[in-house]
Amino acid sequence: MPDKPFFSIIIPTYNRADLLDKAVTSALNQSYPNFEVIVVDDGSTDNTEEVMSKFSDPKLSYYKKENEERGAARNFGMDKAKGRYVTFLDSDDFFYPWYLSHAYESINKYNFPEFFHLAYEVKTNTNKIRTSIDKLPNDNIMIFVKGNPLSCIGVFIARSITSEYRFNENRDLSGSEDWELWIRIASKYGIKTDNRVSASILEHKDRSVLNFDEQKLLKRKLLSLQYAFQDTNVLKVFHDYFRQIESYCDSYIALHLVLSGKTKSGFKYIFQASKNNYQVLFSRRFLAIVKHSIYNLFK
Repeated sequence: MPDKPFFSIIIPTYNRADLLDKAVTSALNQSYPNFEVIVVDDGSTDNTEEVMSKFSDPKLSYYKKENEERGAARNFGMDKAKGRYVTFLDSDDFFYPWYLSHAYESINKYNFPEFFHLAYEVKTNTNKIRTSIDKLPNDNIMIFVKGNPLSCIGVFIARSITSEYRFNENRDLSGSEDWELWIRIASKYGIKTDNRVSASILEHKDRSVLNFDEQKLLKRKLLSLQYAFQDTNVLKVFHDYFRQIESYCDSYIALHLVLSGKTKSGFKYIFQASKNNYQVLFSRRFLAIVKHSIYNLFK
């Protein structure tokens, strides 16, 4: 491996020993050769260390630190990275073997952008494709007005900007820290996209928590908007879209409350969302809210 890899794959993990092996193996089994893998153990209390001890690949580094949440773990990984680009893999997801080769082709095609996204899909544990994020327009940062179309998987950031653009480590923001970072980077650098599916999120029972706390969701919304709009580039680009962005945040809260059986509270937020932006009533998310509300009535 060259002294400086082109890609640094950062895998934060916390008590995912049963899934970590597949994630790490998928990262190491890339057809493109010039990369490193950095696993950041965010204070796991299971047998994560035992799982990692079975790997002996020189491209792989393993670090264990105290628990500080995923944003801090990703920042730790970025500080250790040597690659020209960093990319992220949650420890319960996986790359396809062509992930880095597709990224390398497009990054060269776009003349080494600061911010780049590669398409991914969501699969069930029975290998059924649930959905694909593979229709993102190129050079259109307005995609962040309607929420967060990106996951951490598929995102590439030029390491030259990672000292300035970092994940917010406030624990109360956890779950929205990625959108808050993406909108700050996109506001300054834009975003390039490649809609070839190259990775997968694994949908499993431990991923979806079905008891969402209203106050925690509300706090996440307020913090994500507060932090994002402190950035001068975000304020300049998205100032006229603030109410629209807030409305989609409220619809996100509404959906998750309805999913946890709190239909009345959910409709409070969708009503607030529609007051700021009636277009949320024509979104797929609103249809999902209605669908799960009806389901709740017959439970």
